[in-house]
Amino acid sequence: MKNNSLYKSFKAKFINFEEIGMRSMRAFIFTYLLLLSFSSTSAQRNTYFRRVFVDAEYYLLYEEYKDALPLYKELHKAFPNNYNIAYRLGLCYLNIPPERSKSIPYFEKAITAITDNYKEGYFTENKAPKEAYFYYGQALRSIGQLDKAQKAFEQYKLLLKSNEIKKLRLVKKELESIQTAKYFLANPFNHKIAAVGRNITTRFPEVNPVSDNSGNTIVYTSVQKFYNAILISNRRNEFWNNPLNLNPQLYADGEIRTVGITSNGNILLLSRNDNDIFNLYYSTYDKETNSWTPITKFPKTINTSKSWQTFGSLSKNGDTLYFSSNRPGGFGGFDIWMSVKTSAGWSEPINLGKNINSPFDETAPFLTENGKRLFFSSNGHKTMGGFDIFYSNLENNTWSIPQNLGYPLNTTDDEEFFFPIKNGKEGFFSKYSNGKNDEDIYHVTFEPKVFR
Repeated sequence: MKNNSLYKSFKAKFINFEEIGMRSMRAFIFTYLLLLSFSSTSAQRNTYFRRVFVDAEYYLLYEEYKDALPLYKELHKAFPNNYNIAYRLGLCYLNIPPERSKSIPYFEKAITAITDNYKEGYFTENKAPKEAYFYYGQALRSIGQLDKAQKAFEQYKLLLKSNEIKKLRLVKKELESIQTAKYFLANPFNHKIAAVGRNITTRFPEVNPVSDNSGNTIVYTSVQKFYNAILISNRRNEFWNNPLNLNPQLYADGEIRTVGITSNGNILLLSRNDNDIFNLYYSTYDKETNSWTPITKFPKTINTSKSWQTFGSLSKNGDTLYFSSNRPGGFGGFDIWMSVKTSAGWSEPINLGKNINSPFDETAPFLTENGKRLFFSSNGHKTMGGFDIFYSNLENNTWSIPQNLGYPLNTTDDEEFFFPIKNGKEGFFSKYSNGKNDEDIYHVTFEPKVFR
């Protein structure tokens, strides 16, 4: 026994080993073996959960929140007192729109253990960063708990240093949005909003509805399990026909969505993800064959290799393109740009200027048939929180200061897509439905006084 390596290791650690009786010694060795086994199992356990953590962080980095969520849930079950995991779980739920309210208890847990020395991406990090207060405020604001959201944003602001200029600007914007939201909720418009209903609404998300100016033809994207279907439906006697799938005609594949159409319904615009770069495409309706041409990519003056082009709108005659892009030279992240089609092709895009564009994001521009009003989405102007829908009038060749379309079209959550018809008196948009975990399409008729 004394020559056994196990015995030697014991003796090195316990001076009085020789005084222990044989039975006690056997019991002690058995206990030590259990400890070694536990230590090995514990090491294997930590190795496994480190791999889970790395995978979850990878998905989070690439904003694949639905993929990251089950991994963080597994980690949270294993480490219920880890405030960093609770924080990461909150981030996932916050970025899955129909489940945002589920982020609140996780953020509430995270803010009880804030550290100034937060190490992002470290498996060993047990506490949460001060940004947990900011995202907690966003979650509260998105579900309309404005007073609690305001307190969370104010607490976050107190934790910031004077040189954290970008973060201070962001929290200032959120606090301003709280006041804007309170105003519009207290002074709602009498917009008439109704779901388009049967034949259009399915168990899949229906997004990005675009229409000719009559409002009787609608083209939209159905986000199905394995692909995005580009569907078209016509309305007769107030009912929408069963939609036709245009993908075979368009030769459309991959991550592609409807983003615009001309008022006569003859040119359809789409945005597609080409190797993590979103580019604009178009298809033309051929009346002789009663079909759509395969999609064609806009030229390099519009689609650049280093920026995203996410939404586009053509003028009535198709010779002027308004589109959103995060290309260099703008005022913020995504700006709205304009290009004109000439005999030489599409011109170099011109930024619409500081009246329209802000230091934040402006997307989804849509021009009315008469060319006198532009609708778009922004999180930089006076919003109720997140993205709201705005409009601007063309006056003396200058776009006016944008106006918020108010509640109930806009809410304290994100509204990112509105397509106008009949010169902006009506329109279509998509939003998450109450009691349903995906987006549906709605029609709105505006109260006349909204356009000041």
